[in-house]
Amino acid sequence: MSAITATRWLLRPKVTHLPPSTVTSQSRGASWFTWRKKAPSKPALTSISELLKQSPKTKAAAGTYNSQRGGLAGSSIFGDGSTEVAATESDMGAFSTVHIRDPNRGHWAWPKRATAREIRRRGRLTKREMLLRTEKEHLAKSHMFKTSVKKLAPIARQIQGKKIEDAIIQMRFSAKKAARDVLGHLYAARNESVVRRRMDPQQTYIEQAWVGRGTYGLDRNHRARGRIDMLRLPYTSITVVLKEQVTRDRIAKEKEEKRLRKKPWEQLPSRPLVGQTQYYRW
Repeated sequence: MSAITATRWLLRPKVTHLPPSTVTSQSRGASWFTWRKKAPSKPALTSISELLKQSPKTKAAAGTYNSQRGGLAGSSIFGDGSTEVAATESDMGAFSTVHIRDPNRGHWAWPKRATAREIRRRGRLTKREMLLRTEKEHLAKSHMFKTSVKKLAPIARQIQGKKIEDAIIQMRFSAKKAARDVLGHLYAARNESVVRRRMDPQQTYIEQAWVGRGTYGLDRNHRARGRIDMLRLPYTSITVVLKEQVTRDRIAKEKEEKRLRKKPWEQLPSRPLVGQTQYYRW
C-alpha cells in the first residue's frame, strides 16, 4: 500500500449514526425440536397516534407504562374541587366486615353485664357472690425462692391453718434455711391484707398454702481434669390465702348443721320380718 492510499484511508468520512429502518426486524430462535416454535415478535409501536388509539388497560409491545391515577399541582385552578371518588358497593361491604372495638370497652361493658346478670336472676345473689360480699379474702404469691419443692412443701403444710401471727413466730424460730424467705413473704402478705382488704391481723389466719415449681437455673461445677458438670438449680414459690375468723366460724357452723341433718346410723335395718315359718329353710 502506498503512502497516498494509506492517507486517504485514514481521512475517510466515518459514519456516526444509521438512518431509521423502515422494515421491522423479526427474531428467529433456533429450536432443537419442532414442537417448540417461537412466534414472531410483533412490530413495536413507534407512532404517537397508534399509542393514543391503544386501550390504557393493555400493555404495549415496547414495554409497560404506569396507568395509575395522577393528581393536581398545588397551584392548579382545579385544586379546589373534590377529587374523591365515591366508594363502590364492594368497598362498603369490605369496610362493614371490619371489627371495630372500643378501647374503653372495659370501663362500661362490665357494669352493663353485671346489671343484666342481676336482672336475669331477679336481683338474687349466688352463694359465692354473697360470701364475697360478706367475707374478706386475700391471695398473696411470693417470688421464686432458690429452693426445691421437696424442701418448701413441708413448711407450707406447717403454716397452713394457723393464724398469721402464729405462723410468723414459727418461721422466726425455724431451723430451716427456706423459713427466712417464707417469713418475709408472710410479713408482706399481712401488710397487703391490712392495706388492701382492711383485714384485722389478730383475726386473720392462713386457710390455704401451696407451692409452685418455677423454671430451673443453670450453674457449672468444675471438676478434676478439666471436666465441668452442669447443675440444674430449682426455683420454687409459695402462695397463701388469708381469711378472717368469720369464715372459719361459718364453716364450723355448716359442718355442725350437716351433722344434725344426717339420719342416725343403725346397725340393722328397721323393717318387719316376713315369710316366717316353723320349718327350716336349709
